[in-house]
Amino acid sequence: MKHAAKLLCTLSATALISPLAMAQSFEATLAHPHQNYGVEAAEAFKNYIEAATDGELVINLVRHGALGGDREITDQLRLGELEFNLPGAGGIASIFPHAQVHSWPFLFTERSVFWELPQDPEYFQLTRDELLEASGGTMRLLALMENSIRHLYTTAGPIRVPSDLEEHAIKMRTQAVPLHQELFEALGAAQIVTVSAPERYSALQSGLIDGLEGGLSSAWDAGLMEVADYVSLTGHMYEYLWLVSNNDFYESLPEEFQQAVDEAAIIASATSNVVSFKDDNEALEKMAEAGKEIYVPTADELSEWQDIAVPAARDFIEEEVPESYIQATLDALERTRERVAGIKNSESE
Repeated sequence: MKHAAKLLCTLSATALISPLAMAQSFEATLAHPHQNYGVEAAEAFKNYIEAATDGELVINLVRHGALGGDREITDQLRLGELEFNLPGAGGIASIFPHAQVHSWPFLFTERSVFWELPQDPEYFQLTRDELLEASGGTMRLLALMENSIRHLYTTAGPIRVPSDLEEHAIKMRTQAVPLHQELFEALGAAQIVTVSAPERYSALQSGLIDGLEGGLSSAWDAGLMEVADYVSLTGHMYEYLWLVSNNDFYESLPEEFQQAVDEAAIIASATSNVVSFKDDNEALEKMAEAGKEIYVPTADELSEWQDIAVPAARDFIEEEVPESYIQATLDALERTRERVAGIKNSESE
């Protein structure tokens, strides 16, 4: 993946840069998550821009933990102290509650649709405009890419249906995203506990929490499966990473540099999607090899999760997000499903 990205960057260096752009140089910082797919996406973004601008726009990379929590980093970007950021829903939702629509449980059932939704031009432009307005003109959306497909990990189990959460008195750790907290309360978790990502391991080990949810590769890489023995492949929620820039900084760039940033965002998105898919598969294999009990819910069992989660999330989302954006999301999702189905049918002919 790295070699392919670097080769692409080398080829892109042949792009023509105007005399105006060549006469100026810029330096910017991108804050990104520690997970491998976030690191790879950030490096692809950096490499492409620096090659396309002949090194006149330099991108420095820094991991999120070095700059503070999700909200602190978002505030830094809005104040112009940071030029680019790659947060998950937790770093966006407090400023832009609309982002929680994508976390609607079981909204997506396949990766191809999840990846393709942001490629709908009308919907992407609407989301960019809404984010810019909600952030007071400070945050520009560049791309949406895969962060995780979320499953359950517990120290007691297995967790097959929602009632198992109550039976095992599972104290659930969720992200500091209101929708996530409301969801697991509705599903029957004994208690909702919010601890930071670095604290998850010790919280499981000490019994402060009995379960958590998140991506497969994230759970494995964080060592959480050293403590949790049960995995339930609910796939209950898909979550994006949001590649955003400080809008004033973006608009201060020459047009050629803006184009390089836009193209780099596309490369970063594709990189994150592919690496996340690969890392999840590898993590699942490692969990199986480590003797973890991996449970795949049946269709009927998934229906039990859906029957509780979907309406509970709808009630919450309708209070937080304008109906117009909810409907725009559902309309774009339908267009995306039709587009993906069309592609699959043409490939099979």
